[in-house]
Amino acid sequence: MFDLALIPATIWPPARVLQLNEMLERLAARKVNRIVVPEPGSGFRGSNVIRIYCQAHLRRCLVLVQSAYDSFFIGNGLVSLMCIRSIYETVASFLDYEKKLQEVLTAGDLNAIYEFARNRTHATRVKDLIEEHGDRIKATNIMTQVEKMAALRANIMEEYDFLSEHTHPNGFGVVLFFADQKTESDIAIFSDSGPDPRADLQWILVGTDLLQYFEQALERIEAQLPALSAKGLAEKPTGTQPPSSRTET
Repeated sequence: MFDLALIPATIWPPARVLQLNEMLERLAARKVNRIVVPEPGSGFRGSNVIRIYCQAHLRRCLVLVQSAYDSFFIGNGLVSLMCIRSIYETVASFLDYEKKLQEVLTAGDLNAIYEFARNRTHATRVKDLIEEHGDRIKATNIMTQVEKMAALRANIMEEYDFLSEHTHPNGFGVVLFFADQKTESDIAIFSDSGPDPRADLQWILVGTDLLQYFEQALERIEAQLPALSAKGLAEKPTGTQPPSSRTET
């Protein structure tokens, strides 16, 4: 996706740009257009509810990267940074999902696996839905999930805080992005593209590089699914029937 001719080597080395492109190609190749939830022979739903969650997050990551890149080249660096901040949040949320999913997979209770997958698929902060279905679908605060990534990336909170400062409507971040206030005068010079477009382009590449953790987690999940499907076929659990609620898979 990234055009080597448009990425100066001083921002990101060409070899690493190629690595990003290869990763994006691998991720795009994982996309599917349709998933039938009940598995043939067993009716087990857990494996494919997990696949639905993964496919949706896969598409979200790819859309955010593409949008960040396209927005930059039409002068909308602020939108690019918003997309990159969303990538940080998406990866953090997905890693939290994968960690907890592995725990229930290890425990091996098919009904518990399905319940976990269904509840996380419909995690929300919408008050009315939480009141109707309980805290089991209440989404975790994203800051908690981003902080947990420090074990993989020591500076994760510094990076996230920088992106947040520039993409939230806090006065300092907004003025800092659009207005160059010269210290030696009382003049503010405005620019739609922000103070340092080269830095915005670099952030796009940094955020895309973060998808390596998403890809690794996705691979770990998908490696578990054939055995889960086989277990579903062998045990044919009775507690994983399609729910009646309009908000559940």
